[in-house]
Amino acid sequence: MNDPQKHWDEKYQKNPKLNPYSEFLPMVEKYLPSSGDCVDIAGGNGRNALWFAEKNFTTSLIDISGVALDQAREASHSIGVELECIQRDVERNSLPLERKWDIALITFFLDRDLIMQIPKFLNESGIFLFAHPTKKNLERHENPSSRFLLEDSEIFDLAENLDLMKTEYIDEGWRASGKHEAWMVCKKLPE
Repeated sequence: MNDPQKHWDEKYQKNPKLNPYSEFLPMVEKYLPSSGDCVDIAGGNGRNALWFAEKNFTTSLIDISGVALDQAREASHSIGVELECIQRDVERNSLPLERKWDIALITFFLDRDLIMQIPKFLNESGIFLFAHPTKKNLERHENPSSRFLLEDSEIFDLAENLDLMKTEYIDEGWRASGKHEAWMVCKKLPE
């Protein structure tokens, strides 16, 4: 299938279940500002965006799938929070150039070029949160496949190469979820 939007729309139509938010978020909550604007990039049907919205952050969710965004809107209405939903293929179009956020979150989406661009979409002192499985995950799980995984210890190189960012927290290991994930929290430095 060549059409990524169609692929993800079909995937969310077949499985509309809203999974629990990432176990990463409560672990790194202490690094977050008390308020501000947050964007969940390639956030699917909003499991993590809703966590931020419930904590009173002004929250945007960007995803390629209109079906996933409709599910996120419905979930936000059912729990009484506001959620801005933006349909966008960030692999082809990056993020909206006119926007900046206080927090940018990427979980389970690997686009190394986009990761390197994150600082330009953050306000000063903005926080970048990133969580993604590594190839070590294949020891216990056959999915996602190798091409969608970070190399073991790659997270440390990514952090080192982010411009204008200070690493606040970084590690990788087996998580309570049973997945081997790399976790990173970076803060934007003054330009």
